Amino acid sequence: MNKPPADAVLRAFGAGEEPVLLSGGTGAGTFRAGNLVLKRVSRTDEAEWSSAVLRDLDAPGVCVPPPVLSRDGRWVVDGWQASEFVEGSHAGPNGGRWEETIVACRAFHAGLAKVPRPAFLDQRDGAWSEADRLAFLENERIPLPEFAGPLGRVARLLVPVEARDQVIHGDFTGNVLFAEGQPPCVIDFSPYWRPVEFALAIVISDALSWSSADPAIIGLCADVPDFAQWLARATFRRIWEIDCHARRGWPNPEQHLRGYLPTIGLIEQLCSRK
Repeated sequence: MNKPPADAVLRAFGAGEEPVLLSGGTGAGTFRAGNLVLKRVSRTDEAEWSSAVLRDLDAPGVCVPPPVLSRDGRWVVDGWQASEFVEGSHAGPNGGRWEETIVACRAFHAGLAKVPRPAFLDQRDGAWSEADRLAFLENERIPLPEFAGPLGRVARLLVPVEARDQVIHGDFTGNVLFAEGQPPCVIDFSPYWRPVEFALAIVISDALSWSSADPAIIGLCADVPDFAQWLARATFRRIWEIDCHARRGWPNPEQHLRGYLPTIGLIEQLCSRK
């Protein structure tokens, strides 16, 4: 999966240096070649849509790496898309800067508020999309035994809540770069059709579960109605993601689950106060 782009792809996007594998991402293979970042894509329609949306994005307070067209005007060449390389350091999951991340999350989604729902969402069938549908009770599945208890605890807390769906970045937390004197830069866009409240809750759930952040960060979303419910839904989805990946051979799923157990306890306390 980490095979670099072919020379024909590099020439098509005008890359003038040898590609070097970048860390992180979804494991599909992302390389830097000089001033370009080339990413392998699994769906051409999604990659073309995302590039066009990000090219036209108007979101004061944040930026995105400018998408790059090939020399013959394509967003995707032989399964690869390109964007300009942007310097910066990741804030999460272990770098903190949670207040800045939440502010950036709000700004980015304000820029997406009027983007229509893309049709390709209905065809996606990866582990992340499966978990998202399970979290919103659009599909049903019996969890693997090691996840049944934690998922059952969260499921018992869920009640219907109302909010407006829109295009969101469904994996915002670790995909923000910070650089001195520059606005936060949002990378690795993962589009879903869910409420902004859910996107914010994913950041808080990740902060609590990945880096044992102070529970006081929940106050960053004190203005969000029913936030305890959104936090429960976000945590529900993250645990379903681990279950879905475990079915595909992801190693050590119990280790990934461990960080969410204190978060579940905190959500149970929040919901009991209602």
